Amino acid sequence: MKFAQILYDKAHWIFEADEKPEFAPNIILVDITHKPTVKEGWNYNSETGEFTAPNIPEPIPVEPQPTLEEMQAQTLVNTEYLIARSGLGL
Repeated sequence: MKFAQILYDKAHWIFEADEKPEFAPNIILVDITHKPTVKEGWNYNSETGEFTAPNIPEPIPVEPQPTLEEMQAQTLVNTEYLIARSGLGL
């Protein structure tokens, strides 16, 4: 038999045993023998007894940081630009 320990409405721990173990009364175990797709972290609805996969949002893309060489090149361009403006009296 296959069981899922439910903690905070999620399948916290999935394990196999010959029979349902006797744990403390506050530990909730659900028989998932006939639900082979259930995985740890899935949501559990205690009213319906159904498991659903968690909705994990896509990560927010992070723009890559400029390299040291790119920052130095940009500083050089900015410096040359300021010198040129100064030479023109702007």
